[in-house]
Parts: sequence; structure tokens; C-alpha cells
Amino acid sequence: MIKATRRKWIAILAVISGLCMSEMPANVRAQDQADELKIAAVVNDEIITQLDVLMRLRIALLSARLPDTPEVEQRLIPQVLRQLIDDHLKKQEAKKASITVTQSEIDEQLDHIAQRNGMTRDQMQAQLSSAGVLMSALASQVEAEMSWVRLVQTKLRSSVRITDEEINEEVARIQASQGQLEYRVSEIFLAVDNPAQASAAQSSAQRLVDQLTAGADFASLATQFSQDQSAPDGGDLGWLRLDEMDPSLAQAIRTSQPNQVIGPILGIGGYYIAVTRATRPAAGGSTTAGTVSLKRVLWTLPPNAADSEVNKASDQAKSIAAGIRSCDDVQKAAADAPTAAYSDLGTVSIDELAPALQASAINQPIGLPTAPIRTGQGIGLYVVCSRQGGGLSRVAIADRLGRQRLETLARGYLSDLRRTAVVDMRM
Repeated sequence: MIKATRRKWIAILAVISGLCMSEMPANVRAQDQADELKIAAVVNDEIITQLDVLMRLRIALLSARLPDTPEVEQRLIPQVLRQLIDDHLKKQEAKKASITVTQSEIDEQLDHIAQRNGMTRDQMQAQLSSAGVLMSALASQVEAEMSWVRLVQTKLRSSVRITDEEINEEVARIQASQGQLEYRVSEIFLAVDNPAQASAAQSSAQRLVDQLTAGADFASLATQFSQDQSAPDGGDLGWLRLDEMDPSLAQAIRTSQPNQVIGPILGIGGYYIAVTRATRPAAGGSTTAGTVSLKRVLWTLPPNAADSEVNKASDQAKSIAAGIRSCDDVQKAAADAPTAAYSDLGTVSIDELAPALQASAINQPIGLPTAPIRTGQGIGLYVVCSRQGGGLSRVAIADRLGRQRLETLARGYLSDLRRTAVVDMRM
């Protein structure tokens, strides 16, 4: 539920211009500083200030290498504010689910961002500072995205189950498409949560297209503004067949030229902006099982163990599972179960695993423990640390299908949060 006043966006532009005029009289600068703390929006009782909007706007301008002009700012501010609102919704929902991101994890991600841009952390901070950006603003953006990814993996990934039948059907489609074109596609997706928002979303998408046409960096705009799971990867969707895309997007991709920006295109759930980076013939061939890296906590039991023993081991497994949130936690958690044994099983082929384990090897979220699994050796708690296998490996196919389904669920999840949120826009 969004309540918006009719104030024009030019109000914040006045604030931005004021901040850049260091030679103003002291009383005028004091007024500008007060304006920075004015409320831009309230999201479920949490405040977004005009300073927050300004910081995020400058990050977008800097990362996309856009000119800092009033015209560019005015085009981007509506989308910047929408992204800030989404960030608050993501962090609020993560907090409800007791999902946390530590400062050390945020710092590590900031280091990675600096490295991807060919800089040290100190150099990146200096560049941000010279553009008038506080490092805390970028850290807040990183925290929101990391919290959301962790929330989606924890809350939704376990509900995604890819069956052997689905894998077989996808293998058949891949083999039937041998020799047809695959497309390396990058996207920016702007969601439409209800029909009343369609016009505003289309206008926002067109403003982004205008910036791309003027020379903005596609990956940077995707990272800042796309509302899809591909955003952290700069909108990169990887290699796709046309039948794997939204039908409206596929139709436009089919007739587009390499590196041509296409859109806005109305698809299922929102508007797409896209570009085809390259094409290649689709490969066929035979499938392999693929491999996974596993860690295990095992309560050894004979095949004829009494139900009471099985239940006792299962209860202990469930108890320590609550303390496992990554592969690094497994050995430490196992120490709390003296009757169990920890093992790093290394990399194993999926088709060599016990039948009861194979589905979990394909579907289990990375770093999270399975439910207790009964095998011939006893009761085991398994954690998948990584999956390997390219081309037509069954694990790669299942992983791709799982990510596509998870993306759909995550998009719907965020859409529900927007619909039920109380958002008061003051700008």
C-alpha cells in the first residue's frame, strides 16, 4: 500500500545541487544539511532520508559512469527510491527470519567489489569519497542483497525439488535442440506488482534505456536497478535457448542484433531490458551424473536397529542441524554429538551415492544440512558444499532448473512484500 504526495522530484535535486556548493553561506549550508535529513519515504515505520536517496543516486552514477547532471538525476531518482524501499523490505523480512549478515562478511564482499573493479579497498573508498559517497551507503546496499540471498536460500530453496522426470524432459529438449542457437543474454528486469504500476514501471524502464543509449554501462545499471536474481551478476543470464526465455523476450531476442539494447518489453511479471552478448550452436550429446562435495555427520547403526535407536539418532541429528549454516559449521556442530562421527567425503559422483542420497545431492541448498537420512550405515546428516558438472551433466541441469524456479519464487516473495507493505512516500 503506497501513499504518495504530489511533490515534484525537483525537490531533491535542489538538495543535491546545494550539497555540491561548498561556498554557500553558513546559514544556507545549515539549511541544506537539515534537508538531507528530511524524510523521503517511510517503509513499515522505517525511515528513508533524502540523504539515503542522494547516496544511492551517486553510487549509481559512479558505477554506471553517467554524467552527474540534473537531467540524468531526475531520470534515475524514482528508480533509486524504489530500490531503497526494496532494500528495506528485504532487510526487514530477513530480520523476522533471524537471518543476519556479519560485518566481516560485508567487509569481505566490499573487498570483492573493489577487486572486480581493479582497486584496493582503500582506493575504492577514496573514489567514493571524491564522489561524495559514504562507504556506509554501499555497505548498506551490500547487506540488503546478502540478507535477501540468504533468506531466499534458507526459506525457499528447500521447497524446490527437481525430479528425475523433469531432468529427463530437459535432457530430451536439449538433445532435440542440438544445432539450434543459444544466446548469451544480459537483462534488467523491473517488476510490476499490480496493473496500476505498469505505466510507472514502463517509464522507469524507458529512462534506463535512454541512459544505456547515451552510453551507460549495462552491467552496472543491472546491478543497481534490476529486480531479478541476476542483478548481482550484472544481469548476466548465461546461455539460454529461446524456449527457456519469457516468450515476449524471446521474440525480441530472436530478431535483435548482437549488443543491441532492446526494450522495454512487457513480459510475465514486469518489463525487460536486454542485450544479446553472443550466440552459439546448442550442443547435444550424452549426459553424465555430475559430482558433489559432501560433508557428513553419521550415527552408525546396524540395518536391524530398533526404532528407538533410530529415533534417538534422528533427534540428535535434528538438534545439531540447527547450528549448521555453512560447510564450515559441520565439524564444529558434530563435536556436540559425541556418539556421531564427522567425515569430509570430498568430491563424489552422484550415481555412486546411496539412492536415498541422490535426490538431496541434486536439490539440497548449498551449505545447509539435509534432514536425517537413513542409509545402510546408519543415520546421516549431509551438507552439500559444492556441485560440479557442466554441459549435459544431470547435476548441472538440475541446478539450472532449480535456480530458475527459485528465481520465480523469490520474485513472487518480494512482490508479496511490496503489496502488503505500508509505504509513505514524502517526495
